[in-house]
Amino acid sequence: MSVATMPSGPPRRLKELSRDELTDFVVANVKHLLEEEALAILDNPFVTTKVCQLIGQNQRLTGFYSVRLKLVALRQTPQAHATKLVFYLFWPDLVRLSVDVTVPAAVRRAVDTQLLLRVEKLTLGERIASARRCSQALIKVLLFDPDPKVFAALLVNQLLREDDLVHFASSPDAQPEQIRLLADDRKWSHRYAIRKALVMNPVTPRSVAAAQLRYLRAADRRMIHGRPDTSVYLRRCIEGLEEKD
Repeated sequence: MSVATMPSGPPRRLKELSRDELTDFVVANVKHLLEEEALAILDNPFVTTKVCQLIGQNQRLTGFYSVRLKLVALRQTPQAHATKLVFYLFWPDLVRLSVDVTVPAAVRRAVDTQLLLRVEKLTLGERIASARRCSQALIKVLLFDPDPKVFAALLVNQLLREDDLVHFASSPDAQPEQIRLLADDRKWSHRYAIRKALVMNPVTPRSVAAAQLRYLRAADRRMIHGRPDTSVYLRRCIEGLEEKD
């Protein structure tokens, strides 16, 4: 019996088929494939767009969560199929796929859309876990999460950027506890732009803002002194530093 006409095949054998053998086999047998066979085919290094399309168009096979997940992750899957299947994935897998650079950018954008639509329904534990490894789209939302534990988790996210934290430190929506976490963070607290943003933000606790002043350039301290929203306390602190200089 030829490869193309055999009704099924051991998953290990399916992973070893050549490109042409794999395509012929799927064309002949897609209606009868088992879940483990479909996964083995998708794991074959010679899997093609045509093969992914045939599997993606089969509602019985895409009814298996593992097959949906694999199709979304594969670059060979037509984007129309992959972006449609994103809707049916669970949160942890969406977070993982959102930062997987092997996933096509258009698919990752669809993943980010789903993450943003679902974020308000998450438990605190889910938000904390997501903050540690989520994409930029979710970082921008979780920066202003009301629970400081979420912000603390974001601070270890490798995709977090200085610009994100400068935006946070400059925002009137920043919460005092999160500001203190940022000011004490070993990695980020020494960045000049963050120090300056913390001092200039009226919602920054005055003890935190005052502690940053000695690290700012004299010209920036004078600029901050002249701002109408700078507190009397900070002005006095600046004046004290000027006298020492």
